[in-house]
Amino acid sequence: METYRTEEEQIEAIKRWWQENGKSTVFGIALALAIVFGWRGWQGHQQNQAAEASAIFDNLLVADAAVQRDGSSLSTAKHLADTLKDQFAGLSYGQFAALYKAKYAVKTGDYAAARAELEWVLDQRPSVQIKAQAEMRLAQILYSEQEYDQAVKYLAGLAETGYAVEVAELQGDIAFAQDDKAAALAAYQRARSLAREQEAPVNNTMLEMKINDLSAAATAVEGAK
Repeated sequence: METYRTEEEQIEAIKRWWQENGKSTVFGIALALAIVFGWRGWQGHQQNQAAEASAIFDNLLVADAAVQRDGSSLSTAKHLADTLKDQFAGLSYGQFAALYKAKYAVKTGDYAAARAELEWVLDQRPSVQIKAQAEMRLAQILYSEQEYDQAVKYLAGLAETGYAVEVAELQGDIAFAQDDKAAALAAYQRARSLAREQEAPVNNTMLEMKINDLSAAATAVEGAK
């Protein structure tokens, strides 16, 4: 800052500076404060939203457990899923709610509604985990509707996920449905091998039956040659 010879000159210089820069300085400070408090307010709102969604989701889990146990509370579970999806679509809770809605639609045989819910989830650009779950379920529905080529497309991107066993088994189901028994047996055997590599292997009785039936049929064919 310049050196002034008199106190009056310094005062006049300060007045001139304030006239030229004061308003913009005040505006800048006010804007910065607004941004800070606005950000904090937005964070608070997000936290409140997440807390509310979490509470509803907990209730949905309780209702869904009753649905799985004895079929009760289905209407309650559907209502909670609808609420979560409608009010919290931007949160993962809303996307999980759509997955539950799809599951309930499948239970009643409404595959079109289930597909719509799963496609909605994918449109939300969900996390990797939610995306994989939605695609796996969509592939299963497409298989049920005999849209095998579409189902295979979804399965292609899921082989390296936590659904590797389910992917291999469904690939076997599709191959079997298309009368490619050799490919089906190979896929089922791959599914069994992958299952055995898991930390907590699960004995899949149905998968073993599929492998045994196809292995016996292959042996019979070889013996007849």
